[in-house]
Amino acid sequence: MAEKFKSKGGFILASVGAAVGLGNALRFPGLCAKYGGGTFLFIYVCALLLLGIPLLNAEAALGRRVRGGAPKCMGSLFAGGENLGWPQCANSLFTAVIYAGLAGWLLSEAAHIVPVCMSGAEPSDYFFKNVLHASENGVISGISPLVLAATAVVWACMCLCLRGGAGALSSAAKFTVFIPVALLMLLSCRGLTYGNSGEALAALFLPDFSLLAWPELWINALGQVFFSLSLAVGIMPAYGAYLPERCNIYSASLIIALADAAVSVLASVALFTSVYGCGLEGSISPSGIITAFSVYPAAIAGLFKSPLLCGVTGVLFYCSLAMMAVQSGVSMLEAALSPVLEKFALNRKKAAPVLCVSGFCGGLIFATTAAVLAVEIADRFINFYNVIILCVAECLALGFSKEGKSLPAEINRYSKKLTMPPAFYWFSVKFMCPAVLILLAVPEFSKLFAGLGYPAWAQFFFGWAACAAVFLSGPIMTFAQKPRACKIKRRPRA
Repeated sequence: MAEKFKSKGGFILASVGAAVGLGNALRFPGLCAKYGGGTFLFIYVCALLLLGIPLLNAEAALGRRVRGGAPKCMGSLFAGGENLGWPQCANSLFTAVIYAGLAGWLLSEAAHIVPVCMSGAEPSDYFFKNVLHASENGVISGISPLVLAATAVVWACMCLCLRGGAGALSSAAKFTVFIPVALLMLLSCRGLTYGNSGEALAALFLPDFSLLAWPELWINALGQVFFSLSLAVGIMPAYGAYLPERCNIYSASLIIALADAAVSVLASVALFTSVYGCGLEGSISPSGIITAFSVYPAAIAGLFKSPLLCGVTGVLFYCSLAMMAVQSGVSMLEAALSPVLEKFALNRKKAAPVLCVSGFCGGLIFATTAAVLAVEIADRFINFYNVIILCVAECLALGFSKEGKSLPAEINRYSKKLTMPPAFYWFSVKFMCPAVLILLAVPEFSKLFAGLGYPAWAQFFFGWAACAAVFLSGPIMTFAQKPRACKIKRRPRA
């Protein structure tokens, strides 16, 4: 790959932008509320240190050594490894479509939050009832023009970032990371002024160790680590391929992981203190969608005495969330696009618009009345079941391949005093990570056969069909060949 980040800081900014997203701002606080606050935090931090950071280092180091995306990296580990790399890219592509749809929702909410606050209307669920007109059974009976237009704006922004390559990724992250963090800090400061902020912080940070016997707690904490750090979905190998040669991978990975965790905790403080201060503590949900469009609007409407000030705060907040979603979506598109460009020798500036227009067309469902059901099912299959399968497969490939055995040396090649212990790395990637994931995932996968409670047609189309497309991309792309230019034979002149 010819492209590179200009510096270690550019890599860190782009990687933090990929890691810090809606999962940090919306899903993480809800999971803390459901699974005992400090108990969830304790398991999450342990999983981050023992499992997440070693695998993050492995992906970045492999990307820099191979100088290619996930298919090329996985192909360097074992024969037929491309069949694992391409599904990682396809999974990122599907996730980018979901994130673009959610970003469209967030911009639509930003357009309505001021009039809702000024009119005194019920802000909770206003978006679903009055903008999206969502149906519970997933029947498509209409489309929201506002959401459609907002989603088109999102895809246009993503296309601009994608066309710019590595430089645009790091430059965009300066805005899509710092501005949302500043807004979360503002909400946290306001929340801490409430009289019951101490109760909110106790609910967030004090652990209840009696919950440690709850298997669902463990699988959600572990899943949050892998999902939040964008592991096993092709992003970090692609970013690693853009790394400058003498970059200290281990220190950069520590900064990325700690920044990701810090934003998650900051978002939790903002949500807990704001919600408790407004008397809505019983409404916190592990669903990021419910938190974003049902809980936060009600909390924002009660932040200040001035409805206009509440509305302006809401606009800034939802625009910042949309920025997070756009940055994460661009990172996922980059993971899918860069290997295709390399394999077929395509032009980035021409290929990026084609990919984004295709993604926009595929995501039209998220502007319809069936959007909520589609997002819920697709997110469960794409970002939970698929990520676990891909992560286990990647860890086994890294742990038992000849190329993978030399990765600790690659990680520490330009490190000084702070280095990754090789023994710890191998125990984590080769044994602990796949074993823990398999052990905890079995009960969750068994629910597939017991039934998830969705309409059969919706689960097939948004779940099983999407998964099949992801994993079939492996053999399809592996055997696809670059089209040969046709040579036109010219007749000799008379």
